[in-house]
Parts: sequence; C-alpha cells; structure tokens
Amino acid sequence: MKNKWMKKLSAFMAVVMAAGLCACSGAKDAGQGESNAAPAEETAQAQTEEAISQDSPYYGKGYDLAETETIVLYVLGDEPKDMGKVLEEVNQKYLLPNLNSTLDIKFLNWSDYQTKYSLVLAGGENVDLIYTASWCYYNEEAAKGAFKEMDMDFIQKYLPYTYEQQPEVSWEQAKIGEKLYAVPKGNASFSNYDFIVARQDLIDKYQLTKPEDWDSFKEFLKELAAVQNETGVVALNTNANRNQTLEPYLQANGYDYFTEGFDYFYNAGGKAELPGWDSVIYLYTSDLYLEYAKEMAELAAAGVWSKDAINDTNDATAYFENGTSGCIGWNFSAIDAGEKLEKAGLGTFGVYDVSPDIHMARSRYNGDMIAVATNSKNPERAALVLDYMKSDVDLNRTLLGGIQGEHWDLNEEGQRMVLDAAENYSWNSWAWALNRADEPVMAGTDERELAISDSINSRELFAEVAGFTFDSSSIATELSVVNSIVDEYEYSFSLGIYGDNTEAKFNEFKGKLEAAGLDKVTEAMKTQYEAFAAKNS
Repeated sequence: MKNKWMKKLSAFMAVVMAAGLCACSGAKDAGQGESNAAPAEETAQAQTEEAISQDSPYYGKGYDLAETETIVLYVLGDEPKDMGKVLEEVNQKYLLPNLNSTLDIKFLNWSDYQTKYSLVLAGGENVDLIYTASWCYYNEEAAKGAFKEMDMDFIQKYLPYTYEQQPEVSWEQAKIGEKLYAVPKGNASFSNYDFIVARQDLIDKYQLTKPEDWDSFKEFLKELAAVQNETGVVALNTNANRNQTLEPYLQANGYDYFTEGFDYFYNAGGKAELPGWDSVIYLYTSDLYLEYAKEMAELAAAGVWSKDAINDTNDATAYFENGTSGCIGWNFSAIDAGEKLEKAGLGTFGVYDVSPDIHMARSRYNGDMIAVATNSKNPERAALVLDYMKSDVDLNRTLLGGIQGEHWDLNEEGQRMVLDAAENYSWNSWAWALNRADEPVMAGTDERELAISDSINSRELFAEVAGFTFDSSSIATELSVVNSIVDEYEYSFSLGIYGDNTEAKFNEFKGKLEAAGLDKVTEAMKTQYEAFAAKNS
C-alpha cells in the first residue's frame, strides 16, 4: 500500500514538475517575445528621435519617422518662378528637421488640369497629396476610390494640430454623406463672389458707361469693343480657361450655390433660412441659363472678345495685367491683377460690383481641400506633412508667400508687406487649401479693395443651407455623363459661339442632359436635401 501511494505521489510530483517546467519554458519564451518586441519598438522610436529635432512638435509622439520620405503634392496653377528656392527653405528649415521628410510640389496648369487630373490619380504617377475641391473632382474621384477615406481617429492621430485648430463645421462641410475624403481649408472667405476690375483710364478717356450693375456692364463691354481699333485693347480678353461672366450674371440675379460642386443654384432672397426645394434650379436646363447664353451671343457678335477665344489656352488674368484686356471678372485675385497693371504703368483700374444689393454667403470650407491619394505609399507620413503645413504658422506663411525678408515681411503692426522679389512668388497663388484664419493683413491695402471688401462683408448671408452636402455615389454614372455633356457645351455658350442658333443648341443640350439621366440626379439631390431639411428645420 505504501508503495502504491508512493508511486502515485511520485507520478503526481512528476506531473507538477513537468507542468512547472513547461510553464517556466512558456514564460521564458513569452518573455523573450515581449523582450524582443519591446526593444524593437524602442529601437524604432530611438531611430525616430535621432532623425528629428527634439524641438519638433512631433518628437516623442510615437510616430515612425526613422526613414526619410519625400511627399509629392499636386496643386493647380502655374508654378512660381521661385518655387524651387521656396521648397529648399521649406525642406531644410522645417520638414527635414521636424518630420524627416521633404516635399515635392507638382503643378497642373489651368490650361490642361481638366484632362490631367484624373490621369495623375489613375496612372502610375507618384502622388501622396492632391488639391481637390467641391468644384475640382472631389465627389467624382472619391466615388472612384482615388482618395483615402479618413475617420476622425485617423485625423486626430496623424493631423493632431489641424484637428485642434480647424473649425468643427469645416469637417462636416467636407464630408460626402458621413464619409470624409479630404482635409478642408481653415478659413472660409468670399472666394465665390465675383466683381469687375476694369480699366479706369479707358472709362475716363472715352466716357464709357460704368459697369455698376449687369446691364451697365454689358453696355460698358460693347462701348469698349467699339473703340478697340483705337485702344488696341480687347473689351474682355477671356477664353475657355476661365468663365468671367457667369458668376457675375448669377449674382446679379440673386442666385447662389445650393451645394458646392454641383450645378444646382437657388435664390435666397436675402433670407438665411433653409429654402424650399421649389426654389432650387439645375442651372444648365433653366430659362435663366438660356437667357445668359443669348446675352453672350449678343456680346460675341459685338466683338467683346476674340473670335478665337474658344481655342485660347493662356491664363486670362495675364491679359489684364499686361494691358490687353479692358476688364476682368473674378474674385479678389482680380485686384492683384489690377495692381500689377498699375505697377507696370500700363493703365489704372477701378473696382465695380454688378450685384451691389445682393446678400451672399461665404464660400464653404469644401471649396479648397487637400486629399491623401489612395495610391500613396505612405499615407500616414503624407498626413503628418499636411498637418505641419496647415498648423505651423511660419511654415504655412512660407508656403503661401515665400521666404520672409525676401518675398514678403511684416511691419511693426504685424501687417504683411510685399517686397520686390514677390513678383517671383506672389502671395497665395496656389496654396488656397492651406489658408488659415490668422493670415496677416496686407499693409497699405488699396482703398478700392477695402471698399469692395467692406461692402461684401456688410451683406454677408449666414445661409443654413451651407450645412448640406450631397453624396453622389448612388448616381455617379449618370452624373459623370451629365458633366461630360456640360463640358462639351458650356464654354461654347459662355463665348457666344452659336450666335443666332443659340436657342436651338440650348434645346439640343437640354435634351442630351435629360437623356443622360439628369432627372435621376435631381431626384437623388432632392431626396437627400429634404431629409437634411427635416432634420435641421
């Protein structure tokens, strides 16, 4: 009996010891795994901390910055002459020491961005970040999966300072439905409000009608065209790159964007409340647009612009700057063109508002944004670089205006002064999506600019419809066809190409849009808006 129990006890002890050995071995193996992982993480963090300055706002935050990365950003516009010099400053002074990164900026020119934009995203181009907007393929490319979807966890982790600084409403306005595909600008302005900057010296010399409303603007154009042989100046030297007449026409008639990025408009009548759906129009099939097209044919017949304008691919702004255009219809950038005209001694300019009594809303935050490309090889690093560009005041101003002390500087009052080299890198010529609310005011701002700015601000409309965004994913196919038809006809109408055949061409245009599924697009817009209105009324 004793031997039996001794055998059982011996067996039990063997099991216990074996189990203990296994446990110890397992603990040892697990400990080795943890100890191996911990040093690896510590090594990566140590390498990161060696790669960036201890003064970096991203130091010690747990980001993997050990490897130097080049982030490629695509933007719209013409490359400034000093872009290379400014990028050298940006990379050496800011990005390399603080994020172990460099930035490479590539420009899609106004003359060909419409054909190249989608190709950049769909092809084999190296692209990490790209400018987008409600009017610049945001919905279309998001629907194709070209932009990385970002939830707020991603934003808080990889754009931490932008998240803190950005107005909360901006994120909502940038969403498509409930999904976010781009980071909006940090400041909403009246960038959609267009006015007329005209050759004041010619108005005075030839006693031309002042363009103080839409009808007088048309008269001014015709009168200036009538003396072109004497002046050598085209009344409105425009082309298919920039429509300079449609926005002023819509404003003068009280129409504003219903939701940005789509061709639906509404007449607010000076009221901030949500409009009824019956006040919304699809622009290109409306009687309003037909009347516009007829008026453009009338101006074309009067020789207001070149007969070959439809084939011109130059930047229309340059025509006013060099004195070959009698006016320009655009936002505050038109005043910059006027100042260049005067600086060159080619003439003087006046600022005229063709809708002086109309109340309008600021452009929405989704009017300028930057998206992380789905094809980016390092979306996290791209987001960090974007965060730094938006959130750091000094870096931000370098990108917007160039090198302080060379292209611009601040006076004792903290106002921005333009220096001689600014002609090689003008302020905010491409970085609209990086705009902040604390940009320095221009020192000695022209009284004409102050006057129009005060007038527009005094008539600001805080429209409730600004909170509505349209998710076009359910009708992406129809919308793509509709937009391609618009592209086919739009500039021919705005340049009056069809002449006496304008109404027939309009009916042809309208029929194609309807056949392409415009009614389905409109019904989807209506359904989403009515749900939004029911929720927010």
